[in-house]
Amino acid sequence: MGDSRVDLIDQSIWERGVPYEVFERLRRSDPVYWHEEPDGPGFWALTLHEDIRSVSKDPTRFSSYAAGVSRLDVADPGSLAAYRMIVIAQDPPEHRVTRGLVSTIFTPRAVSALESPIRSLARSALDLALEKREIDFVADYASPVPMHTISEMMGVPQEKRDRLFELSGGLIDDQDSEVVASPEFRSLAQIEVFTTAQQLAARERETPGDNLTQLLLAAEMEGRQLTEMEFNTFFMFLIIAGNETTRTAMSGGLATLLEHPEQLAALRNDQSLIPSAVEEMLRFWPPIHHFRRTAMCDVEMRGKTIRKGDKVLMWYPSANRDESVFEDPNRFDIYREPNNHLSFGHGEHFCLGASLARLELRVMFEELLERTAEIVPLAPARRLRSNLINGIKEMRVELRPA
Repeated sequence: MGDSRVDLIDQSIWERGVPYEVFERLRRSDPVYWHEEPDGPGFWALTLHEDIRSVSKDPTRFSSYAAGVSRLDVADPGSLAAYRMIVIAQDPPEHRVTRGLVSTIFTPRAVSALESPIRSLARSALDLALEKREIDFVADYASPVPMHTISEMMGVPQEKRDRLFELSGGLIDDQDSEVVASPEFRSLAQIEVFTTAQQLAARERETPGDNLTQLLLAAEMEGRQLTEMEFNTFFMFLIIAGNETTRTAMSGGLATLLEHPEQLAALRNDQSLIPSAVEEMLRFWPPIHHFRRTAMCDVEMRGKTIRKGDKVLMWYPSANRDESVFEDPNRFDIYREPNNHLSFGHGEHFCLGASLARLELRVMFEELLERTAEIVPLAPARRLRSNLINGIKEMRVELRPA
C-alpha cells in the first residue's frame, strides 16, 4: 500500500516547489517506492543517487526505447514510432549512431569556439534589459541567449526564432495551461516546427551553409540519409533541448542566488568561482525532475522486485540531495567540491549539450554580475506547473547597473 503523504504526480505540488521533504523520507525509508497513478498502472520511484546511476548505465535491463522517457505511455503505435526517432528515446546501438551524427559539434573543444558569439548575445540582451531596468528575467535574459545560440547553430533565420521559442515551450511545458491553453496547441506546434524544419532544409539544399542543419542533411545512418521524419524530429529535439534546460537552469540559478545573498556577494567579488557556482546551481535546481525507463526483465533492487514491463522513474532532485553523496545536501554552497550531481543524467544518455549549457551559463553570469551592481526581486518567482520541467515562467527583478 502506498504512502498517502507521497504524491509525485500532482502538478500543483511542483508549482509550489520541489517536495524535498517527501524525497528525504523516501530515501530514508523506501528508496525504491511503488507509486500509484490515476492515469496508468503505477511506477517505481527511484530516489537514491546510486540507484539512478545504476539504472542510467544499464540500457539492456532498463530501456528508453521500449516506451519512451515520459511517465505517460504513448498509446498510439505511430506516435510511439515517431517518439523513438528522438535520441533520448533510443537504446544502443541505435542511440550511439544517432548521437554520433552531431556529437562532434558538442564536444568541449568545439563548443569553446562559441564563447565569443554567446558573449555577444548576452551583452545585447543585457543592453535591452538594463534600459528597461525592471524586467522579467526569464523572458528578457534567460530565454533569448540560449534560444538564439541554438538557432544560430542550426542556421534558423532571425525572423523565425521568437516563434520557435513559443512553439518549443508548447511542446515541452504542456502541463501548464498558462503556457499551453489547449490540448490541440501541442499538435499544432509540432506541425509548425516540422514545417519550419522543412523550409530550412530546402534553403540549405539550395544554398548550403556551415551549420547543424546542413550536417544533418548530409549525415548517413546505416548507409542512408535521414528520412524527412527523422530530420524533422532531430531538428525539433535540438531546438527544444538547446533552449529549454539552459533557460531553466539560468532562471533557477539566479533565484537560488537571490535567496543566498552571501553567496551572490562572493561571486561578485571573485568571478573565478562562477564555474563551480554553476555546478552547484545545477545540483540545487536540476532543470529536469525525472526521466523514465522501462524494465526489460525482472530486477531485484533493495528488496523489491521490479517486474518486466514496469515503469521506473528516476528523480534527479532527490539524487542531487542524497545524504550519502553530498555533505549537508540542503545547503547551497558555490565552493562545493566534488559535485557529482546528476542534472545532466548519467551513462549512455548523459546530456549531449552539457558543455554548451555550462558555457552559456558561465558567460551569462559573468556578464550579468559584471554589469549590475544589484539585482532586486520585485515579486516572488512564478514556477511552472509541471512535474517534468523544473521551470520558472516569470521572475520580476530590477537590474541596477554597475
